[in-house]
Amino acid sequence: MTTRYTCKAHWARHLVREKLYQEINALRSRHVGYAPGLPMPVLGGPPCTHDDLPPDDQLPGDGQEAMTLQSAEAKTRAIPERRVCIVGAGIAGLYISMILDDLNIPGLTYDILEANSRVGGRVYTHHFSKMPHDYYDIGAMRYPDIPSMHRTFDLFKRTKMPLIPYYLDGGDACPSLFNDRLLVRGVKDPYHVSVQNGGSVPDDVVDNVTELLEGAFGPYKKALAANFEKGFRMLETVDDFSTREYLKRGGPDGKEPHYDFFSIQWMETQNTSSGLFDQAFSESVIDSFDFDNPVGDVNWFCIEGGTSLLVGAILKQMKGKVQINKRVEAITIDKHAQTEGNVAVKCAGEPSPRGGYSTVFSTTSLGCLARVDLRSLELHPSQKDAIRSLHYDDSAKVALKFKYPWWIVDSKITQGGVASTDLPIRTCVYPSYNLHDGRDKEAVLLASYTWAQDATRIGSLVGGAQNAPSEAELVELILQDLARLHAGSGMTYDKIKSAYTGVHHAFSWTHDPFTSGAFALFGPGQFSNLYPYLSRPAAQAKFHIVGEASSAHHAWIVGSLDSACAAVYRFLRRFELWEYMALLEERWGLPGEVEKGRNGTVHLQNALGMLQKGEHVQV
Repeated sequence: MTTRYTCKAHWARHLVREKLYQEINALRSRHVGYAPGLPMPVLGGPPCTHDDLPPDDQLPGDGQEAMTLQSAEAKTRAIPERRVCIVGAGIAGLYISMILDDLNIPGLTYDILEANSRVGGRVYTHHFSKMPHDYYDIGAMRYPDIPSMHRTFDLFKRTKMPLIPYYLDGGDACPSLFNDRLLVRGVKDPYHVSVQNGGSVPDDVVDNVTELLEGAFGPYKKALAANFEKGFRMLETVDDFSTREYLKRGGPDGKEPHYDFFSIQWMETQNTSSGLFDQAFSESVIDSFDFDNPVGDVNWFCIEGGTSLLVGAILKQMKGKVQINKRVEAITIDKHAQTEGNVAVKCAGEPSPRGGYSTVFSTTSLGCLARVDLRSLELHPSQKDAIRSLHYDDSAKVALKFKYPWWIVDSKITQGGVASTDLPIRTCVYPSYNLHDGRDKEAVLLASYTWAQDATRIGSLVGGAQNAPSEAELVELILQDLARLHAGSGMTYDKIKSAYTGVHHAFSWTHDPFTSGAFALFGPGQFSNLYPYLSRPAAQAKFHIVGEASSAHHAWIVGSLDSACAAVYRFLRRFELWEYMALLEERWGLPGEVEKGRNGTVHLQNALGMLQKGEHVQV
């Protein structure tokens, strides 16, 4: 599989290199000469720079051909037996199992432990019945066919997923309602939020949100496109800004447009969910840059039958078996053991730890990992900081079943898409998979899809809250909001309620004890300062933190896949399985954020992952 390099991948490489050379220089200044216990090539030699890191002198050549080691010695050398543990059977854990199965390393076995009774993690489809299209995706549900998502589509191909078009934009029929006013196309300030119409938003901001935000993001995107090195340095100077702060202050030097509170509020309301402008400005820029498509419109796809089909297909292909209801309580390492398999995993309810592991891949979310006893692993302080503080966003979905697809029949929304509003439901998603099921057939509507503070608020009505044990208040709120949002097409509350079958399903990811949040969304400065440590192994380089939070492409399935592939590559390098490093690259490709080769960074990440308590440096 061909490696795809994206802006985020390049940025991730830079961040890793910066932390590496700073830490190596700090270690060298602390330990003049070689200190027992500290790995080479970290020590020894003059101060290094971002572009001149200690090379990997153990690597057999700098090319893929050299690493295949097709000599008689390579073919006959004995590979010791190894046992590894995969904690978590979400998409990252399952992907690791696929890669290990495919590499077929002699003597390698794995256990995969899942705390939940359900496999798949945040890949989760709820089926109301066994009837076709009687479902909705609680987790991942739509996939843009862009270069950064190549690994996801490769996985779809490997598992023979039935992809169908996903219609992100349903056209003019999809309504918008803000400030209690429906969108009237061609009318200036249709929502009456401008100062001229008695609101608080400056007149020159109201109808120009897209252009104004591009004015803020554009200079950085152009700089990155023209010269990534210079563009990266430019963007790095504003990584500590939130999007809100950047817009308010007029950029780092105050020379860009300054927007007042109400302008920024309106921009956020029209662009994303409530509170998301508190994320890092650099995140907003990179997301915008990655999703620019110079060749035309982006094609989106979904899996007909729901994304959980992907999980089922992987399970059928796996050689191993997922052990469910196995919540991990502790992961320990015996540093004094004379054996390679000195890592142990303790599961709740089991009398003693499971020992003999050479490596543990932890693919659970950071919120869940924080509840695991990791003391003996002696993680770097910044790894502990990341586990505790890395920001996870909230997300909630509510789906209702109706006697017929009234949005198609009565509101003429015939091509999917979304409706947007400042009402509590915020976003209504018209499914792309049941467009042609018939005008008189029952149909599922994703009536509310929310993120951030919007999800926190509507999520308070999800899951049998004390004042709403049957979620009756939630359903009533959604029916009312749907009526207000679709009033322009003649729909009323009574008409929508009469079409409701009385069946619904709601889910809030923050309420889920197996995830403790929806997905990672880095705050100001977090990507620059925490990502390099999350992507580094620990505990003699035998413990790997894996998942979308440890990837440049967090909040997407591809981030989990990239992180999983990168972790396996570091594992192979750790144990000098050169031919399998080459095989992994040949069959699976390497994520763009992984720097391979003699002058790469994988060997140094492993080396710093071998440091013990008291040997770490903070930079």
